[in-house]
Amino acid sequence: MKKILHGLAFIPLFIWQLPQNIIGIFFLLYFLIMGDLHFISYKKFCWAFSSKYMLGGISLGNFAYVSSYNSKKVAVIKHEQEGHTVDSKIWGPLYLLVIGLPSLMWAQFHDRNKCYYSFYTERWANKHADLEVLFTEYGRCFLSVKNVL
Repeated sequence: MKKILHGLAFIPLFIWQLPQNIIGIFFLLYFLIMGDLHFISYKKFCWAFSSKYMLGGISLGNFAYVSSYNSKKVAVIKHEQEGHTVDSKIWGPLYLLVIGLPSLMWAQFHDRNKCYYSFYTERWANKHADLEVLFTEYGRCFLSVKNVL
């Protein structure tokens, strides 16, 4: 019964996120054709994969992709799979305009002296995934899973 309910919830959610799911499927096919696609996990209606052809990470509807380097970083996978995916579920067909495009622009053009995770799209994803940003003594920032006691 649980699997049936899961399937029934998946269908409208997939349609609600259709624009980013279509792009996510193209990524999937591209990495398959290139011969480098590695399954990481499935959580909360999202499949996470890694590929050496990815730079950083991207979340597209029910699909999250991270670089091979980031595939070992639990916080980065959570950021994409449990963070941006929630934004996609909330914003649906507007996700690419409200979250996706601004996030891509920020990744490409942000001031390297500023913490990457200070931008609203990244802060929201971190909040959804229960992540925190920590700073080194030199001012560099990195993601960490919150230590909940």
